[in-house]
Amino acid sequence: MPEHFLHRFLYPSSVAIIGASNNKFAVNYHLVENLVNMGYQGKIYPVNPNQDEVYGIKTFKSFDDIGEYVDLVVVSVAARNVLDIIRKLPGDKIGGAVVVTGGFSEIGPEGKIIQDEIAGILKAKGIRTIGPNALSPINSSNKLVISFFTMTALPPGKVSFIFQSGMYEPRLNWMLSDFHLGLAKLIDLGNKMDISEVEALEYLSQDPDTGVICIHLESIKGSGRRFFDLLKQTTPNKPVIVLKGGRTAAGAKAAMSHTGSLLQGSDIVFDVALKQAGAIKADTLDDFLYLAKAFSYLPVPGGNRVAIATFPGGEAVLATDTIYQNGLVMAEPGKDSYERLHKTFPAWEIALNPYDFGIIYTFSSFNNNHGAFIEAMADDEEVDCIAVQLPPPIFPIDPGIFCPPFLTAPNKGKPLVVWPPHMLRFDTNIIEWLEAHSIPVFPSGAIAIKCLSALNRYRRISRAS
Repeated sequence: MPEHFLHRFLYPSSVAIIGASNNKFAVNYHLVENLVNMGYQGKIYPVNPNQDEVYGIKTFKSFDDIGEYVDLVVVSVAARNVLDIIRKLPGDKIGGAVVVTGGFSEIGPEGKIIQDEIAGILKAKGIRTIGPNALSPINSSNKLVISFFTMTALPPGKVSFIFQSGMYEPRLNWMLSDFHLGLAKLIDLGNKMDISEVEALEYLSQDPDTGVICIHLESIKGSGRRFFDLLKQTTPNKPVIVLKGGRTAAGAKAAMSHTGSLLQGSDIVFDVALKQAGAIKADTLDDFLYLAKAFSYLPVPGGNRVAIATFPGGEAVLATDTIYQNGLVMAEPGKDSYERLHKTFPAWEIALNPYDFGIIYTFSSFNNNHGAFIEAMADDEEVDCIAVQLPPPIFPIDPGIFCPPFLTAPNKGKPLVVWPPHMLRFDTNIIEWLEAHSIPVFPSGAIAIKCLSALNRYRRISRAS
């Protein structure tokens, strides 16, 4: 396919930061700091008439002083100065622009008038633009980071995000470190005075590094028909997860004051259109992020039959309810699984599904009950997915014995989801090991099972194509 125009935004060989600051307490300082510290290898041109250098890099008094073609220009100055900066930009020396500054359509009619004037000037100059009110883009493959927060890591992965809001920004380091999410690309669109979610989706649908697309919307700026057509074309090949803000009248009003976006049309119609296009809907930000993790870590299951194992029997009942409420069913493990697990039983017979670890660990002398269950279910042709609760802290765990059997399930192509009794009191070394081996750890059985349900829905979508 011909190269998409957004490619130069994500793979610039040079970046100019207009408004770069040498003040470590100013957010603009981090725009240059992150490019240097994350290892971006292109040319960096800080622009500030009042500074000689920023982060040890020579600073230019104006964009014209650079004297070279620049692939990406990032404008981060006070809102009152943006229009003047835009008027002076030479259209023939710029590949694309990002206006980081906020204070335009999201503040009301006066800001919208100025934003429209900026958009008109940029269009006349032939400069495609992300923003305003946008922190973008991020690309892990070339260590390109436009961010106001000091970045600590940029692990590569196959998840790409399209955000309309910078709400991800305070969470970004957590998402990429403690949450263990590998990132391909991130595009924050802000007020969308030019580039919209339609063009961002179009680009990511073609991007070979992107395996999962996650979209946060407060409105559809581009053609709604084109957006849903693109979703329908993309979802058979790449799962697309959509989180829509402003689903209520109060939420829509809040969106107006945040990105200047007024949601139009029926929310029910939007949900139906998403379903018809094969996208996975997230109801909350937590759902959005956990679905991103599930789809980036786990294989698509071969069916909807789930084998579960918990400690409290009551939790098994709740998990069973969640399974059936979300379009899954309880698996019926075969005779071979019974014979393999019988050695772990106490002095009486127990059910294989749900499997009661509380009884097993209390009355059985077998020392790796989790491993025995997972290995049996991974080999069982009557089981498509496995959901397992990790042991409480009172049980001593040797990671060298406990963890390796968990790999049996992904090696057999079966999604395995796990959750501890309590995230804050569980051994983080176990969580680190599991997630380093693409076994996601969720905060509860309900979230884990809902993610399995989403994978199963996507199985039907991808196979229907």
